Amino acid sequence: MRGEDDLRRKLATIMVADIVGFSRLAANDEDWTIRALGEFRAVVDEIIARHDGRIFNTGGDSVLAEFASPVEAVRCAVDFQEAARSRNLLQPRDRQLRFRIGINLGDVMVRGTDLLGDGVNVAARLEGLAEPGGICVSGTVWDQIQNKISVGYVDIGEQSVKNIPRPIRAYQLRLDGSVGEITGGVAPVSAPALVAAPPAKGGRRSALFGALAGAFAVAGIAIVAWQFWLRSEPPAITVTPAATPPAAIQPAPVIPPAALPTHAEATPTPAPVTPAPAPVTPAAAAPAAVPHATMRDCPHCPQMMVLPAGRFLMGADTAERARFRMPAVIAGFDQPQHPVTIAKPFALATHDITRGEFAAFVTATGYHPAAGCTTLVGRRWVENPTASWENPGYPQSENDPVVCVNLADMRAYLGWLLKVTGKPYRLPSEAEWEYAARAGTTTTYYWGDDPDKVCQYENVGDQTAHEKFPGVPAMACRDGFATTAPVGSFRPNPWGLYDMLGNIARMTADCWHPNYDGAPADGSAWSTGDCALHPTRGAPFEAGRPAEFRSAARRREGREIRRDRVGFRPALSLP
Repeated sequence: MRGEDDLRRKLATIMVADIVGFSRLAANDEDWTIRALGEFRAVVDEIIARHDGRIFNTGGDSVLAEFASPVEAVRCAVDFQEAARSRNLLQPRDRQLRFRIGINLGDVMVRGTDLLGDGVNVAARLEGLAEPGGICVSGTVWDQIQNKISVGYVDIGEQSVKNIPRPIRAYQLRLDGSVGEITGGVAPVSAPALVAAPPAKGGRRSALFGALAGAFAVAGIAIVAWQFWLRSEPPAITVTPAATPPAAIQPAPVIPPAALPTHAEATPTPAPVTPAPAPVTPAAAAPAAVPHATMRDCPHCPQMMVLPAGRFLMGADTAERARFRMPAVIAGFDQPQHPVTIAKPFALATHDITRGEFAAFVTATGYHPAAGCTTLVGRRWVENPTASWENPGYPQSENDPVVCVNLADMRAYLGWLLKVTGKPYRLPSEAEWEYAARAGTTTTYYWGDDPDKVCQYENVGDQTAHEKFPGVPAMACRDGFATTAPVGSFRPNPWGLYDMLGNIARMTADCWHPNYDGAPADGSAWSTGDCALHPTRGAPFEAGRPAEFRSAARRREGREIRRDRVGFRPALSLP
């Protein structure tokens, strides 16, 4: 019979989490730091238990937990970092609790309820290699999770770490856009992988930390059924060529508007660039107004448009809802209509991130979005393991919007922009998106109330799509594109923003709510609710019902889902 001090061995997955800058936080306000850690403990305990984990050691500001499955350990770490990130949204930067997490699958020694040995030590060293807000896993873990968990990664190669006699193969998982905040360990090179230098930290504090009772644990992955978008399986096609999208604008100074019009008073402004011609019937020019400033922070950075502060009515009124046959699944999503004030100017990209722009990020960082993308097969959404942002299942050019990317991929791209520019690029809130899409208008669409003019302004389900996909409900007009169009192929909205209501759906920063009851009135993102889902804005290329491409239309998407009709567009907070 074994005594409590007897040692035995087993294979286990070990997760080590440690707070970044604990000593600094404690030095600034020790009472608050200890209290915040104590509050956050309940959240972490629940997350670990939900993933069948067991905490076997705590102390100081770290925690050590074991899992039977590497997949569950990584899922736990993702939810852990999401909960911490959600908490930090409500805190000033000097009071944010950010964690590094390391995960290893290896042989451990068991003594009572404690675990010891190299299997634990390697996890601790991987935690030291992790980025703030990030996760670093060993090669043994990666071998078990690849193609099972939808996260991006960077292979940082073999790492020599303290007190471990052999190099450790390591992978950085990209989750929260912290690629620009590396404080030690990993240094990018021009090759499509990153090479790590020795860790900047010395000995790590032993384990413990707590967790926030006011924060929430993020819900599990939800694959959203966009039932009213289900179509027949798209055959392989050749997209009708389009002219080159608008040329790059030289950076212009950020000029806050002298007058900040209300939603009812706002005067539409023309685009600061000439849109590329598209195979559509010409439309009347937008009313003239003072052009907005544009800027581009680096050669591969997106062109940004500075938008004015102002007020508008978000959502649809009951009369608009009554005019359309909205499926029951979305009825009420855009209700109740409510006023929103955008107190400060902000910037939004003039077009969606393109495949070329995303490829520049991949080349610069070695980031690898996981393979697999959800596509339509018949009338069902099916995971296609071979589809990806480079091959979404239909032809695209470098100027088409990137799709088959999930929230982690988007945040990694935005984190790269932060690293390159030092500016806080982010996803727009839902309110910011609708404010920008409306561009000072109060009509159903930014061009008016007539849906039949859509082909002059947006790529949606039209006769071109209907010819390729006979089962697709279609508008009577023809826009010339059956799938995605190169960005800027259509007329912009009155503020010079392209493709705001069509081409693809875009992820926003908010957590999902099925209506606007209690929605923020200041234009900020909704940080509570179902954070496993996020609202999307804009209708994809095969959406052929007038209700689907309204300025107020909104849908939802799972944060970990990669879909062949979903992409993103950055926003930027201004000083």
